Amino acid sequence: MNRNLPALLAIAVSGCAVATGQTINDPVRIEIYVTPYYNSKGPVIEVGRFSSGLAAKSESEFVATISKMKESWDPLNFPETYVAAIRLYDLGFRKESIYWFYSAQYRGRLFATLIDHEKMGSVGNAGFELFQAQNAFQQLVGPYINGYAFGDIDQLIPIIERVQREGKVVPDLTKIYPRVTFKPKSEWDAGNKGLNEGLTKLVVTLKNEKASIKQQRIERGTEAKFSKLPSKELPKGSGP
Repeated sequence: MNRNLPALLAIAVSGCAVATGQTINDPVRIEIYVTPYYNSKGPVIEVGRFSSGLAAKSESEFVATISKMKESWDPLNFPETYVAAIRLYDLGFRKESIYWFYSAQYRGRLFATLIDHEKMGSVGNAGFELFQAQNAFQQLVGPYINGYAFGDIDQLIPIIERVQREGKVVPDLTKIYPRVTFKPKSEWDAGNKGLNEGLTKLVVTLKNEKASIKQQRIERGTEAKFSKLPSKELPKGSGP
């Protein structure tokens, strides 16, 4: 297997490394917190207008919230998309969570690519806090959802390709993140192109290394940990 795999792929194969050095003891539920947006204990969710629906104990209320989020898909920011992915995973809609996770990851990376680093401020500033949050979400959520997703690469590839297609047009980030200063819009397309092309490389690697990924997952115990997790379908009309 190519030892110079992207970090995303390396984490997905092992399914265990997280930012704090923790290991995933129970893959059924994503136990993390990213202040102030999400804390799995509760859960406590602070991502704006969809927060109460995402935290709902009632599955029907949660599913209705996911449906409303899809209706507002383009302007969703990355924290609320990540939190939706987490909750979908926790509530058993794991296949659906893959698409939301990769969409959130793309949005977070696009944010990190296009923010004006010289003007994002420090602790307490919106740009700085969001920049740190996208790193935290990616590193903490990735091992769970990738641990599950990489168990079926044939299912994963079209999801990544879909996210790539949808990411070709850059949204108006100044409206999605109004308190953040971004690079000049003349630089947005080039920044997004590099990010988008990275998914092409990931898909090629997945296709070429499928057998090796499977073997490494078996050797590291990831396959045994995640392969038996069930997934249920969202009610018709609720999903993307």
